Amino acid sequence: MSKGLASKAFSGLKWTSASTIVNAAMQIGYTSVMARLLAPEAFGLVSLATVILGFGNYFATMGLNQAVIQKEELTKANIRAAFTTSVLLGFVCTIAMWLFAPTAAVFFENEEVTPVVRALSFMFLINGLASTAISILQREMRFKAIGILDTISYSISYLIVGVVLAYMGFGFWSLVYATITQMFLSCAGSYFMVRHSVIPTFAWSAYKPLFSYGSRMSFLGVLEYVYSQLHIILVGKVLGMHKLGIYTRAHMLVNLPMYNITRTLSKVIFPSFSKLQNDIKKLGQVYLSSITLLAAVLIPICMGILVTAPELVRIVLGEQWGESIPVLQVLSLAIPIGFITMFSGIVCDAKAELNLKIVITIIYMVVLVGLFMLLRGYGLVGFALAVLFGEIIRMGLFQFAMKRILGVSFGSQLRCYIPGVLNGVVIAVAVHLLSLFLREMELPVVAIFAIQLAACGILFLLLTLLFPHKVLKAEISLVLNKMGLQGNSASFTGRIISKYKNSFINEPEGV
Repeated sequence: MSKGLASKAFSGLKWTSASTIVNAAMQIGYTSVMARLLAPEAFGLVSLATVILGFGNYFATMGLNQAVIQKEELTKANIRAAFTTSVLLGFVCTIAMWLFAPTAAVFFENEEVTPVVRALSFMFLINGLASTAISILQREMRFKAIGILDTISYSISYLIVGVVLAYMGFGFWSLVYATITQMFLSCAGSYFMVRHSVIPTFAWSAYKPLFSYGSRMSFLGVLEYVYSQLHIILVGKVLGMHKLGIYTRAHMLVNLPMYNITRTLSKVIFPSFSKLQNDIKKLGQVYLSSITLLAAVLIPICMGILVTAPELVRIVLGEQWGESIPVLQVLSLAIPIGFITMFSGIVCDAKAELNLKIVITIIYMVVLVGLFMLLRGYGLVGFALAVLFGEIIRMGLFQFAMKRILGVSFGSQLRCYIPGVLNGVVIAVAVHLLSLFLREMELPVVAIFAIQLAACGILFLLLTLLFPHKVLKAEISLVLNKMGLQGNSASFTGRIISKYKNSFINEPEGV
């Protein structure tokens, strides 16, 4: 990766990380408040409507967002073509979803689905107006602007509009109006920062290169969306809105931190991978480094969530959500695998290897449906186990793809997981034993969770910063060099940096 690109990438990571931390804190607070103001059925209903609308979203964009980012040479005519298409498709999808809403209500045997789907269908039109500007911001790696916009739109939409309406008794409509408000603010803010041309164009030469890539991305996006939402569709259809509300809240508790962390990286990684698409060797190195660092963060966090699940659920959601605890524990093992594997998909996107990705996605969908049918007798925990086994199989499929595309061996890919797995197991065992002792003392749940959180944090820092596995040590040293940080003995940070660099340099050859 060139120095200029590396500088932009790390600057992007800095700003998106700051935005992610702030947004994650707001989301946890918002979820905690709303879980006490609304019943599980409200979350289940809106989650189901969101899933239904998600299918249309891929037809509403036709993969043009990724095409704008991925295209090596982007002209003003291409931008006009992307905007024209996005607006027209957004309008068509809004009308189509408005008409389809009653059919969805009949399928799920819930009349309230109709008005919720119709209200949220306007998101297609709003997104059509905003998607080109947002894609240009990402292409230009203007992550500071994106981070600020995300934080402002979320705080106004959810913390103010959503909470106030829920408190006033609007029920599930408070969730709907908060979502629409955020989309509108994001649309207005992104266009204000980019101000691209909105004059329509109908010259096919401007559309052709975008549709060549974007149409396949759109089809692939639909497939990926289907498999990613199958668990929600099946739980809602088979077990009903109450169980779906329980499931989605458990899923949110582990998915939310993972999503925020990986979204921070993916916003930077896709444009970076795209710029390296013609340098296979460097792309392979960056890919392995990315999943090593990501696994070292995600896996220990999820193992911590697994052992602290009883306290986490009681504090964030409340006593009435105890049924979600075992579901959360199983999903804590499944979800990090999915997010780490996501980077293999990003490589396929950047290299335009979409046919291979489509084949893997179809195979995975068939396997996942089979697992759901096999384990449905175990209720919510069975659905969670199906997700876990499915993600393991999907990871193996993508490792075959990375060997073919990047030439990286299976051993090289599996070694990337070792530091995260080892650190995660140590943290889980230590905190579990500590938790047994604390629960026997019958301390207040807040006190137990605070001690658990402190223990997880201390162990994570010790294992990552002071005693890193040799694979992780090498990656951290490279990151510090890319960031231009120098080791010295004048400060604690400087001594830590010196320790990494010296120990990395003194490693025997071949390590």
